[in-house]
Amino acid sequence: MKKVRKRILIIFMALTFLFFADINITYALTPSSNPQYQGIDVSNWQGYIDYRQVRASGIEVVYIKASQGSNIKDAYFDINYENAKANGLKVGFYHFLTATSTR
Repeated sequence: MKKVRKRILIIFMALTFLFFADINITYALTPSSNPQYQGIDVSNWQGYIDYRQVRASGIEVVYIKASQGSNIKDAYFDINYENAKANGLKVGFYHFLTATSTR
């Protein structure tokens, strides 16, 4: 009797899976709008940046290089972050990676 119940349960689970597998269920919310921002990315290569001028030029977002490789912190990371935030800019960060192998 237990074997029969187990087989019925397995068949039921398989049929349930097949029935629901074809349904696309989306749990993400759609955005209320599609904002687009003017932005730049910055790193130590730009040197010191006057973020007051950046903001005045219409830039709204700054992506700041945080690191490179396995242990290099961008020399201007802290000052770029502090000055961008102080001037009301939205900020994001990125890690710079150079691939050395295709495997």
